Amino acid sequence: MKSGACNYVEVKRVTWSKDSHGLFDYESKSVNFIKDKINSSAMFFTEGNEIKFHQTPGRENDVEEEHSNFLFSIQQDAAENDRFFLRAPRIESYDSNKQNLFLIVRSLKNEEGVQRGYPLELGDILRLGRIEFKVIEYQDHELKRHSLFEEGDDLRTEAYNLSVKVCSIDSNEKPQCKYCLMDETEVDEALVNPCSCKGSSGCVHMSCLQKWINSKVKNKVGAESSCWYWKHLSCEVCKTSLPDMLDINGSKVQLVPTCRPETPYMLLERIFYDRTKGGDNSKMLILLSMNNETHQIKLGRGHDCDLRENDISVSRLHAYIKYQNSKFVIVDNNSKFGTLILLRNGFEIEKKKIALQLGRTVITFSLKQQALEQPKETLNVAKNPMYVEKQAKWQKPKGLNEEATEKGIQDFNMNPELDDLE
Repeated sequence: MKSGACNYVEVKRVTWSKDSHGLFDYESKSVNFIKDKINSSAMFFTEGNEIKFHQTPGRENDVEEEHSNFLFSIQQDAAENDRFFLRAPRIESYDSNKQNLFLIVRSLKNEEGVQRGYPLELGDILRLGRIEFKVIEYQDHELKRHSLFEEGDDLRTEAYNLSVKVCSIDSNEKPQCKYCLMDETEVDEALVNPCSCKGSSGCVHMSCLQKWINSKVKNKVGAESSCWYWKHLSCEVCKTSLPDMLDINGSKVQLVPTCRPETPYMLLERIFYDRTKGGDNSKMLILLSMNNETHQIKLGRGHDCDLRENDISVSRLHAYIKYQNSKFVIVDNNSKFGTLILLRNGFEIEKKKIALQLGRTVITFSLKQQALEQPKETLNVAKNPMYVEKQAKWQKPKGLNEEATEKGIQDFNMNPELDDLE
């Protein structure tokens, strides 16, 4: 820190005037703007429909328990007062119907000011417009697999839980497989009961069940990438959603997907925000495979996208995923409603701007430096009659870029000609 100067955090809040599914329109000029200066630890919380804060100097660890509507806190380093950190809220359970704090992918820039993208991690919640996915498994080019099925899930979601069903069959009955109609004496394979069906239709061979699951797969195979869909994975009789894993005599067996490609891939689950479309027991898995590691997987509403979502909040080419340094990196394509990642970890606030989104409000953070003592000539400039006269005459209308610069969203503008949203 330079002598005679101190650092503070500049927090800008830009709120879209229209309330629509908790979205923020990065094209719209109809926004409200608030700018705050934070020079000590502070806690942010919601009060009604507003985001408020109060500074809590000297209290860095217990502010979250103080307010029921806590959002996040800014902590000033006790040893180095010129450093500030953003502390993310603890997420005990995730509910897509509530307002959650998301990281804006397009705000992540490299040294040249170009969007660097976000490397997806296991358990990340990815949001395109109002469509949400969860990363539950991925594999790199060395065939090293990372999976929630093996490593556990530290983030529970309403739509997705790692469910395990213990198979128990009544020994007094003589069950048979409801698909091949054979019992254990005819086929050397144990029977399992993965759903809520009872009696003769309640048991099935594991191999028969996996064949039935594979028959429901829809795929889109291209020269450079492939996409497999598993939709409505529930019993056709009792409508019970199939579990993720079965416990057969103490050994856990995963149901889907039954096979993996020998290429880098990522397994996502679609989180249904609208239960009327997905159904209470609906489950959808999507496997994206890289046949060519230099290929970029396109996500969007357009027909040429690898992963296509026919939703009005998703742009035609919303974002793309590239494989880089053994990671799947998602990059926003200047989409209308943005590409977001659920914030699970805090970060240090630096001079380079970083932005979060909470519902229809975008919050940007940047570290600023303020001189402790201003020169006298600087203080007297405003009293100069010539200066005041020039300021009074300056009434030039603001264009979009000028307005966005003032409101802290210059880097988030999109060109409507690139991706029009009907």
